[in-house]
Amino acid sequence: MTSPSPLDVLTAGVESYSPYLQDSGELHDPVFDEPTQYGTAYHALCQAVLAVTGPPAERARHLDNARRALDAALTHTADPTLEPTGSSFSRANGSVRRSNHRDFTWPPILKTFRILRDAGDERSAEFAERIAAVDITQSFRSRPPSNWASVWLSGEWIRIREGLSPHTVRDVDGWLGEFLADLLRPDDGFYFEPGKPNSYDLFTRFHIADLLVEGYDGRHREDLESLMATGLARSLAVQLSDGSLASAHRSAGQTWTLGAQIAFFTQAERFFSARGDRTRARQAGEAASRAFASMRRWQRPASTFSPVENLLPAGYRVGYETYTGDGHYANLALAFLACAVQAGFRADKPAVLERPPAVRAEHVPTFRGVAHTGRYSVAVNADPAPAYDGFGITDLTFGPGRHLQFASSVRHVESGGFLNLGSATRAGGVRGEIDVLAQRTFTLDAPIEGTERADGAGLRLSARGEDGAPYQLEVSVGPAGVEVEESTPGVVANRTLLIPYLRDLGSGTETVVERTPDGVRLVHGVEEIAIGVDADVEAMVHLPYGFENRRGLCGLVRLDLAGPAEGVRFHVAVVR
Repeated sequence: MTSPSPLDVLTAGVESYSPYLQDSGELHDPVFDEPTQYGTAYHALCQAVLAVTGPPAERARHLDNARRALDAALTHTADPTLEPTGSSFSRANGSVRRSNHRDFTWPPILKTFRILRDAGDERSAEFAERIAAVDITQSFRSRPPSNWASVWLSGEWIRIREGLSPHTVRDVDGWLGEFLADLLRPDDGFYFEPGKPNSYDLFTRFHIADLLVEGYDGRHREDLESLMATGLARSLAVQLSDGSLASAHRSAGQTWTLGAQIAFFTQAERFFSARGDRTRARQAGEAASRAFASMRRWQRPASTFSPVENLLPAGYRVGYETYTGDGHYANLALAFLACAVQAGFRADKPAVLERPPAVRAEHVPTFRGVAHTGRYSVAVNADPAPAYDGFGITDLTFGPGRHLQFASSVRHVESGGFLNLGSATRAGGVRGEIDVLAQRTFTLDAPIEGTERADGAGLRLSARGEDGAPYQLEVSVGPAGVEVEESTPGVVANRTLLIPYLRDLGSGTETVVERTPDGVRLVHGVEEIAIGVDADVEAMVHLPYGFENRRGLCGLVRLDLAGPAEGVRFHVAVVR
């Protein structure tokens, strides 16, 4: 069976939201039945791209949908006195809070306008007048160096290029100067957001790169070209082997991060191809295909495209963050894909399974590390945000096209405590109370160490708890699997290995847990993962319910080990 193409995925996703496009042009969220944040503007862009790339028989309909949605998005963006759209959504009681997110609407509005104009749309002149009349100082609340300002800035550059703006390239130079002056280091990322999320580094890099794509020729052009190289290097490093983004604070498990990767890596491939840099161009093309291999998994059967990396019904809101709504976040994901499709992305590069050994270890300001070899990727977080992740191994993935992955920390729904694949110390005997290391607060003794060898890569971190007790984590990633040693040197205690796993992502297949002599096997349809521990297992407890993460409903396996010992050594490998 042929896998769906990028255009197939885009078409299916956009059509899944077409029933929620109102006569007024506003896109309503399928759960909360009202416009949310910037969903209408991005849906307009999706419809516009399909009007020029989709099936010819449907192009007139897509063009009409794009026209109506652009009308509504432009009306709301131009008048900041209108009620803000929904921006925070309660899973507990269905309430909605609203705030001004008009900053995000400017690029899709300008890009949709250009498509309509080039198609000869009868309202193009009217739209041009309305776009020219927008006062961005009143409509948009953020200013450089805020990440959000990079979004409206990329849209404003298009308005300047179209001759519809009162601003000039000198204004853009000034705004970019704010970004570049406050950038921590070009190879570390754009971190003007609490928690320093990987997702918003990617988000900002796309919009800064879009300035180059759109012909920016001001005094910072060389700086932006340099950021393309450092941005590609970092974005490659934090892309996991299944194509998703390494967990780090907010938005990591949202499908827009997949769409943004596809769009950014497509930009990078074209940029480096034009400069004859075949190695970087190839790496970017392969990374775009990896991200697409992940993105195409998240079209819910007979329902809307998912804004999160699971297929559970939208009303469950599993994997959602408070600001996540289907209306805007799913359409943001699809719009990034639409931009890549319009730029020529066809997923014709293989979603490479066997990646060469590579590692990235970051100290200040992120305190994170990622290691890759073959089909395996591991991410560790030594300074997790309490509301998003636990300490230690946050991700362990097994390559594209698979569903069973350890992708983000697992949360116990009742207590709110996070669990990672890792260990705990145990008071008393079997099934006694435990102290989960992933839930402790540690301070690094030294920067995370990353190592690369011909046959693998590794990460090592040394830290101390609030009580001064030492802690060490060593992870080795090789072609045959992942070896982990987690210890508290000098502290001998009874040990427990905790295995929080993805049980149900909404696909109709659930993970089955099988006990083995040295641990467990996790079987999810045709996928099978083995986890073995280098110690005798005295008892196993399996709790299949009451846990969640960004990928879906989860379970927990607890292996109580014969002890005592200073640490635990275990290994993880793909069986099939």
